[in-house]
Amino acid sequence: MGRIGTERTWICVRSGLRWGFPIRLQCYEVGCGMKVASYFAVVLCALSVTSIPLLADDVAAPKTQPGVLRSQDRDMLRKHLDDSVLRGEVPGGALLLMHDGETLFKEGFGFRHIKDAKVFTAETPFRVASISKPIIATLVVKLAAQGRLDLDRPVDSYLPEMSELLLESDAAPTNVPSLRQCLNHTAGFRSDYDEGGRPWVRLQRHGLTLADVVAQEVKMPMRMNPGKKFAYSGIGYDIAGRIIELSTGTLLETAIQTELFEPLGMAHSTYYPDEQTVEQMAHFYWRWRSDGKFRRRLNQTPIPPGKYVSVGGGIVSTLDDLSKFLRLHQNHGVHDGKQFIPRDAIEAMYRGDQPGAFYGLGFALRSAGSDGLADEISHSGSSGTLMWLDRRQRNIGVLATQHRFSDGKQMPESEKQIPADSPNWLATIKKDVLDPIMDRLE
Repeated sequence: MGRIGTERTWICVRSGLRWGFPIRLQCYEVGCGMKVASYFAVVLCALSVTSIPLLADDVAAPKTQPGVLRSQDRDMLRKHLDDSVLRGEVPGGALLLMHDGETLFKEGFGFRHIKDAKVFTAETPFRVASISKPIIATLVVKLAAQGRLDLDRPVDSYLPEMSELLLESDAAPTNVPSLRQCLNHTAGFRSDYDEGGRPWVRLQRHGLTLADVVAQEVKMPMRMNPGKKFAYSGIGYDIAGRIIELSTGTLLETAIQTELFEPLGMAHSTYYPDEQTVEQMAHFYWRWRSDGKFRRRLNQTPIPPGKYVSVGGGIVSTLDDLSKFLRLHQNHGVHDGKQFIPRDAIEAMYRGDQPGAFYGLGFALRSAGSDGLADEISHSGSSGTLMWLDRRQRNIGVLATQHRFSDGKQMPESEKQIPADSPNWLATIKKDVLDPIMDRLE
């Protein structure tokens, strides 16, 4: 790594002159171990009109118009986001809030690259991490509704090598998992949180294909028999991705572009961002538990198309694209006036069955209604992302930062500035700030 940077003072000016006051902001360059020096710099942040709303956008709409964000809530939200950056809780991010298809709030805050003071705008591409899972699950459900896949067939009917699965005891499992069990994390595979449970960490960037990786993952002992217990696992999503390739006769990237992204207008979503997109993307930061500072993860080199990327964690997208995806679910599978996915098929994704009743097909579930379907569906990502759809109130939210805590497992708790049980910023802001704001819509 390089050296840690410094604390700086910035003067920021937003288009429309909504604010232009000096603020004190911690900015850290790459690396660790060097002494932090303090100095002051004055920077004029002249942001483009296209990336930051003008003052006119801040004027509250008439109270007779439904679904309007109150001006005091808008101001409070902006202050909370800015203060989160000032306190060093997040390097930066972007937030989109919608009600019944109308955009209520769409802004970036802070930095996508701290050292170079590159701002995080509402158009900045970012790694969605595990938000990839509901996207893949939706593609699988679409293909199944078209008769091109069967969610309940054992996966060895698609991948014969799956018949060779073994438990840790070297015994064969009682049954081969189904594609549905791969998507709802009850297939019996090793959890992401078990030792060796994230094979993509060591298998990416070695020139392997998805087929190569699945062939290796099949040889990993299963932790339990399928259908017995919920265990959050990306292995099942790699297998689902490979089955998509076999059923469509194309690479996964081609299939997801053709079957989902292009029809929905998700033009900025991909497993393989080009060099221009990589340059525009937000950098990923670790927030060190020892001192609370951000350190940039250096590897920004894109993986060549066709080579292995974690199926359940590798998509790059934007606020707008993820909102288009959520609107498909909000509209019961209808897109552009046509039934893109049958309503009964897409809504079955929101039904939780034991074990793991809090998780459906690719979505975390909350507050089941009288029809047995979750009132709210959501998913987060380890890169610092969160999206949700309140089906009852017809609210959509997409919140993206690009950071997470370092593990700090080898460090005594007494030496941690940030305790191991420190609350997650995304979950906290949703519960304490965003949900109450959306409940107060005028």
